[in-house]
Amino acid sequence: MNPRDLTRPHVFEKKGERTLLLLHGTGADEHDLLRLGAAIDPTASLLSPRGMVEENGMNRFFERRPDGSFVQESVLQAVDELKDFLELAIAEYGLGPQMYGVGFSNGANASAALLVMHPELLAGSVMFGSTKPLEIVPKVDLSGKRLWIANGQNDPYAPEATTELWVAELRGLGAEVSWLSHPGGHQISPAHMQEISRELA
Repeated sequence: MNPRDLTRPHVFEKKGERTLLLLHGTGADEHDLLRLGAAIDPTASLLSPRGMVEENGMNRFFERRPDGSFVQESVLQAVDELKDFLELAIAEYGLGPQMYGVGFSNGANASAALLVMHPELLAGSVMFGSTKPLEIVPKVDLSGKRLWIANGQNDPYAPEATTELWVAELRGLGAEVSWLSHPGGHQISPAHMQEISRELA
């Protein structure tokens, strides 16, 4: 299994012109977010790769330290591997330019990092339970990118103060960002799913 090519474990379901790149959270795999993707856009094609870092037997896209902070070298490696995988998948499956990242937790953070490192690959990103993944964000132009950050007010992994700064930084790069907040913790809100689905449509 090479994380950079199509031997990487993944699921692809061909439907419409838009593609949702599904990036799972810690402990899940490439099948975990298929129902979420279909709920957000029933007409979209779905591409769901597995995170290739293992932490205590659980799949992740990149490493974190015991204090919960992200290992920056691992984030950059994960993004580089995803870029190579996506370029091959786009060619192999004939995917168009309307690709949106859709991720939860570690996968949402990977989607955000991919967006700011390689904005040419994604039209936007839907991020559930996410926070800022990179300590230093490149000064890229995100004009025309549509982002949703959907977090719980009591999510220990995504404090509201941190999210507020991250949203402001993304908007400063030109992105159109919707910040959705629910009263729960580290979870996906069905109401947020419905709202994002309506807006994407």
